[in-house]
Amino acid sequence: MSDEISPIELIADEAFAAANTFLGGLPSRWGRMTPLSRLLIVECARQLFGSNVLEPGQRLCDLGRNVGLIGGTRWGSLHTDQAFIETMSAGPGLASPALFGYTLPNTPLAEVAVMFGLTGPVYALFDIETPLVCATDEARMLLAMQNDLDFMLACEFDHRIVCDDGDQREEIFATLTLVQ
Repeated sequence: MSDEISPIELIADEAFAAANTFLGGLPSRWGRMTPLSRLLIVECARQLFGSNVLEPGQRLCDLGRNVGLIGGTRWGSLHTDQAFIETMSAGPGLASPALFGYTLPNTPLAEVAVMFGLTGPVYALFDIETPLVCATDEARMLLAMQNDLDFMLACEFDHRIVCDDGDQREEIFATLTLVQ
């Protein structure tokens, strides 16, 4: 067993520290969330608080703001789907109910929506080439079509296993931008 810290453990530690810094504490569901959901929440907090749109403890809906989130992804929830299936190896009755809730690519986006009070459109799009561009274009289209939206958030998010020359490593990332 190696004493090295995996990249995912580092991301988890950084997300934990960032959540405490940005949010003043951890959301009540933090322990059940996947690492991708946690990372998206932290990135959204970083964007909203860094842009002075929100202050810790505030939610957009409580401020009368109608905001949505479009997420672009290459692999959707494939990593969580595979982890869920792995929990069934000892029998279908032992499948993880905690993971099952995250076997849809929209679920991490929904966690962000609940946390920050997003009341506009929230959904994921698949794009193998440029997921962030796809999400940003969709957010702009929604802004042009729906006059009641104050602004949109667009993100690229993914969590996957990468195999290089027989080595496996996890990649997890989320990039979020404000679209006006």
